[in-house]
Amino acid sequence: MSEKRPNFIVDAMLGNLAKKLRILGYDSKYFSSIEDDKLIAIAKNEKRIILTKDEQLTKIAEKQSVVSVLIRGNDELEQIAQINTKIKLDRFVMDTNNSRCIVCNGSLQSIEKYRIIGKVLEGILEREEKFWMCDSCKKIYWKGTHFAKLQEFVNKLNNRLQ
Repeated sequence: MSEKRPNFIVDAMLGNLAKKLRILGYDSKYFSSIEDDKLIAIAKNEKRIILTKDEQLTKIAEKQSVVSVLIRGNDELEQIAQINTKIKLDRFVMDTNNSRCIVCNGSLQSIEKYRIIGKVLEGILEREEKFWMCDSCKKIYWKGTHFAKLQEFVNKLNNRLQ
């Protein structure tokens, strides 16, 4: 992949979308509360694409030459399809090595099992082999039962965008 993946800044109304994009490996800044002018300034300074449900915000962004995508509806598959219509995204792959922390957007690093003893429940240590830790907030991840649901989401997404 020669082109750099787009980075996003996601407004307060789209927290779940920000989490999904992070899981899919997209750097997606999210603030539960931020003023429009600050959001636009961050987008401009960090070359991020604004994702918002706020039509007024998209108009202001456009006047300042900041790319934005107006998101309609609450269905996450549909929301990502809307982003893809304006900004071509890669084919989606459920790859834990590219995922980002859903809490803080930090990068995830593979971590040896012995290093997290006492940090996750014993049953999880017994059941799982691979773990990842956020390099920012130190949250620990593993392929739990939710992983199959995420894979199903990715499959539906790819089928929809073909």
